[in-house]
Amino acid sequence: MGSQREEYFKKRKGQKKKRDEENQELAPYRYLIVCEGKKTEPYYFEGIKKRIELKYANKVTIEQKIELEIEGTGRNTNDLVNYVGFLVSRSTLPYGHIWVIFDKDDFTDDQFNSAIQQASSHGYQVGWSNEAIELWFLLHFEYLVTGIGREQYYEKLTEHFKKNKIANGKYEKNMKEIFDILEQYGSTRQAIDRGIKLQEMHKENCNSNSQAKMKPATTVHELVAQLITYFT
Repeated sequence: MGSQREEYFKKRKGQKKKRDEENQELAPYRYLIVCEGKKTEPYYFEGIKKRIELKYANKVTIEQKIELEIEGTGRNTNDLVNYVGFLVSRSTLPYGHIWVIFDKDDFTDDQFNSAIQQASSHGYQVGWSNEAIELWFLLHFEYLVTGIGREQYYEKLTEHFKKNKIANGKYEKNMKEIFDILEQYGSTRQAIDRGIKLQEMHKENCNSNSQAKMKPATTVHELVAQLITYFT
């Protein structure tokens, strides 16, 4: 009886060790993407998630299994970063990549810069946009160097939607198929190149010490560049 009990716990211990090893292998392929917005940004990244899941639907090895956990919060700046810490602390499996997605909007320069610095201090990566995520969307269609506001992004996107006969010719927030639209009628790869180009422009103009002064600019392309490699 004693030997059977020892054999049972030995087997259980071996199973747990195997699971732990598998979990550690899986961790680099787990993404946590926490967004300021409740719909616009999550819908965009959910579109990417669907593409990845479609490609890997019939593949089950750990190396091929990519996991994206996407949260739309309605929180902003430092409160958003604090919430990311809460999500990380309650997860039983470690994340390999933790991203915080938020806009400059009407927040002060100090609030915006502080949130980026706070996230970085925790090891999180930040996909920020100055001034709004719509800049990232617009870069799929054109390169922009003028620091315009959110409403003007809407107007420019609507021009492209009209030209391409997309969604009755009008861009609106919270479009569920926004990733597919941008991928089909614009160019994700060109948007990435344009995002990089904007960053280089600001570095040359010595504005790189304050992200709030970098307008227009975005770092969303850094995350997207990683994710599209899983389905292209």
